Amino acid sequence: MNLRSALGSLQLPVAGLGLLVVAVSLAQLQTIPEPPPESDGFAKGLATLFFGLLALGGFVVSSLGFAIPPGEGYGVRFGRWQRRLFVAAGVGGLASLLVPLFAWSVASATGLGPGAVVLACLGTLALAVLAYLGALGWRTAEAVARRVGE
Repeated sequence: MNLRSALGSLQLPVAGLGLLVVAVSLAQLQTIPEPPPESDGFAKGLATLFFGLLALGGFVVSSLGFAIPPGEGYGVRFGRWQRRLFVAAGVGGLASLLVPLFAWSVASATGLGPGAVVLACLGTLALAVLAYLGALGWRTAEAVARRVGE
């Protein structure tokens, strides 16, 4: 077994682990109870931030896991451009954490409100998710077309 096969055998476990982290953290995010009326909601906000960051980390791990080239005889054989889309999705997920740092200075210099910062962050994350889903959809369409063509 060469190094490429050994690394390729990690494609689906790494991507699956990322998807599992996303699913569990989003499920936990939905079960956070509402704070009592006399509370300021700090605990709920902190838990929301934690599970949101955990879901984002799972998304990055999953997208970079799918970008690993497959081993011999196992794994999903994504094309070069599909793997590049997965890498772009992972980088976009990480960039969505850094964009507010730059957008805040631009928003304050131009007089835009904090909504522009939130929009920049969510827009970057939306582009990352779009790249991820685009690569998965592209490969799925190829597999269906090949199956129908037989």
